[in-house]
Amino acid sequence: MQAEGTGYLGSLSKEQSEALAVFKEESKVENEKTWHYDLSQFDDYDYLRFLRARKFDHAKTFKMFDNYIKWRIESKVDMLLNFRFPELEEVRKVYPHGYHKTDKQGRPIYMELIGSMNIDEVFKRTTKERIVQYYIRQYERQRLYIYPVCCKLAGKKIETGFTIIDLKGGSSSLLSPSVQGFIKIASQICQDYYPETLGVMYIVNVSWIIKAGWWVIKAFLDAKTVSKIHIKGSGFEKEILEFVDPENLPKFLGGTCECQPGGCVGTDPGPWRSYFDKFPQETDSESVPCPPLPEKWKP
Repeated sequence: MQAEGTGYLGSLSKEQSEALAVFKEESKVENEKTWHYDLSQFDDYDYLRFLRARKFDHAKTFKMFDNYIKWRIESKVDMLLNFRFPELEEVRKVYPHGYHKTDKQGRPIYMELIGSMNIDEVFKRTTKERIVQYYIRQYERQRLYIYPVCCKLAGKKIETGFTIIDLKGGSSSLLSPSVQGFIKIASQICQDYYPETLGVMYIVNVSWIIKAGWWVIKAFLDAKTVSKIHIKGSGFEKEILEFVDPENLPKFLGGTCECQPGGCVGTDPGPWRSYFDKFPQETDSESVPCPPLPEKWKP
């Protein structure tokens, strides 16, 4: 049982429960007055993510949520769930990334092989605008499909993921302004609009230069965020295997998995696969609908 006052549903303090009620009511009022948006897609878990992200400061939380709703409206986020990205296969050849099964807590594992990325080739195959739309689509699929499926399998609420960033073959690439700018695209979307979804992040095969830089960077980060990020050189496998069963971790990261066909990166294996297989193909018309949403987790 969680201690009271953690900020999570089921273990809220009296003050946090009151803050949640006030936040929901103010959002309802603002929606009737200004947003005119479908708030029924958000539940208490969603509202609490924003409250935790702003340490239950009401004014800061409401400002963040107000920006989020306006962004969803202006960016037509609800329509991007059906966004087609036909260049995905070619992009993944020069920017390997994707989901790969779950960790021991039932959280989805997401991997990026940044050390194998060729940033110049990425933008020969797509544009920044389309990459942004693709990222938003992926965050929405994670929110609406991946997490609910993981919840059902784990028998508990899952709302965070386990991320592995592998720098093997190009650790120094992180020093490149173009690569840093590329990484910032996704991290900014996550930070601003999908808060509190990072469970654990391992950045592995890191050079000593990057490690040294991390000591400077983390001084400016929130202690809670820093506690979730682990910077490792080589010899990280044993530590990751404390979180992930060997059969769920690719062999090149210290596990035993060798997905066939297609390999472990880019095929998105996991319990969500039954839904992913029903998603329209990237080359399909946008009139082809996505599969029905799985039910949200209810304790």
